[in-house]
Amino acid sequence: MIVDSNNLLGELERACADAGLDPTSFVVFVVDQPRPDGTTPMAYLQPAGVVLPDTVSVFRMAGAERAGRYRLRSHRLAVWREMPGYPQHALGPMLRHELEHARRWERSGVSFFEADDLLRSAVRRTGGEGYGAIPSEREANDASARYARAALPRRAFDEVWAHPECRPLVTAADAPEDVVAATIDALEARLDWGVLLSPAERTRYLEALRGTIAGWTPPQLDARRPVARIELV
Repeated sequence: MIVDSNNLLGELERACADAGLDPTSFVVFVVDQPRPDGTTPMAYLQPAGVVLPDTVSVFRMAGAERAGRYRLRSHRLAVWREMPGYPQHALGPMLRHELEHARRWERSGVSFFEADDLLRSAVRRTGGEGYGAIPSEREANDASARYARAALPRRAFDEVWAHPECRPLVTAADAPEDVVAATIDALEARLDWGVLLSPAERTRYLEALRGTIAGWTPPQLDARRPVARIELV
């Protein structure tokens, strides 16, 4: 796959229409390099997020300073310009997957992503087993699978399904009915996060997150651009 800016813009606008999101609230960083083996092909950074040393490689290559220019102003995506072996038709489902994370931010906010990041970090520390079972990943894969079935011709769908790394994007994932509750329940069931907290402190922390998430009201993002912004970096 080669990510062309014009094609990327069109695919983003179609995926945003499906997700009910404003494409002008997005900035996409296209990293002008081939995707290194084993790295995430595309990633989402929520508006309040920052690029840290352990952030996925594609965002580190886009740059903390560049991503920071749009903090609290935009949803941010980063993608490698060249993805050897990936079918071209996978771009739409990949975008739709990431847009579901943006939808989750608009519904549940910063505190949800705090809980989600804790769960993702705990899973990564155990070698990544169970990553696909993370509630927000199941939600995103379910959304991309529904989108792919509706948007892709059968031959294109089959090409995406045939690629092992893309297959989850087009395979229904049985998303939890309540992703927030499922995420916090998953944290409650683990002991490999918040190791400096007592059990009572962990319980109070998770209850505070539940309350903050329930009271979330999304701020207005900067949507004054006529189209989504795409930056080749």
